[in-house]
Amino acid sequence: MSQNHLEIISINGQASIQDLGRLNAQHLGFSASGAADEFAFLSANKIIAEALSANGIKVKNENKQSHCAAIEITLGQVSFEAKSACTLAITGADCQAKINNVQITHWQCYLLQAGDILDLAMPKTGLYTYIAVFGGFTCQEAQQPWLGSFSQTINEMALGFTAKKLTMSSKLFFPAQSKLLTQSAVKTTKALAANKPTKAPTQFYAHKNLTLRIMPSKLFSQMSHKQQQQFLNTKYHISPDSNRMGYRLSVAHSPTSPANSANEKILSEPLRNRCLLSMPVTFGMVQFPDNEQPIILMKERQTMGGYPVLGTVMQTDLFRLSQMRPGEKVSFTVISNQQAQQQLKAFYQKFCL
Repeated sequence: MSQNHLEIISINGQASIQDLGRLNAQHLGFSASGAADEFAFLSANKIIAEALSANGIKVKNENKQSHCAAIEITLGQVSFEAKSACTLAITGADCQAKINNVQITHWQCYLLQAGDILDLAMPKTGLYTYIAVFGGFTCQEAQQPWLGSFSQTINEMALGFTAKKLTMSSKLFFPAQSKLLTQSAVKTTKALAANKPTKAPTQFYAHKNLTLRIMPSKLFSQMSHKQQQQFLNTKYHISPDSNRMGYRLSVAHSPTSPANSANEKILSEPLRNRCLLSMPVTFGMVQFPDNEQPIILMKERQTMGGYPVLGTVMQTDLFRLSQMRPGEKVSFTVISNQQAQQQLKAFYQKFCL
């Protein structure tokens, strides 16, 4: 068996393999899945690609590393042992990572030698941490992607297409790291010895409050101006029931914003009754159940839904949202489809996608 792998030696949180997901499989009834925070996921792979470039190593396909599967860790508390040398990068929620009990800084590239121990603790903020490696991780040696992706989806894992849930003793395989790459990685590590983050994204993530930019649906445009403003002026808390499938919101009551009475519904019954019983759903759709507590559909969403939809949150805001914890606040503001598309295009161009 290949020795090119990390082995989980302890785990008290959750971890899975994720990439950009199986984007063309929803019509088959499978969740798209994929990395919850694509900004952190893509940044991890970009840091590795830049380390190669800094050492004069050309990657044949520049965006190939961008698609490489990484380990997504929820709330840290995982330890790995390297069974062979590898170059990796750590991004996302700051899990106070340590290599051989020496604390390191996230958003950087590191070299692990065989026998090195990588420990991740509970982060103080954020949810998801990403570990990327040159060539990407798989759960099985010589594993092939299923429907174009290695992403693991909890609700579909029992089907056995993407290997078993990661637990203690699970092995995360990666391609053999060439001697040249290893030497260059050493140089890169020395160059970063000052332990300064290369591009810490302090401006990307929200701090406790996030305004989500939403592209209104046809249903939203049929609401009265008063109803629209009532929705946009409402502050919501992230519910503890939130997960990779969907973020559930509850109204954040305050003395100046009393609870709506039954006759002050944001979505009137006549409009609600016009909605379809079931329809395909996509990433970021804002469902609006009878209790008027919105549900924002995330990466492991189902493929069909029956709740009325007020609009769709633009994707880059969903990456920010994925790192927020229960109790933190969100609100909504309107953005046009054209503006959202332009910003998303600019986002992916930064990662050569």
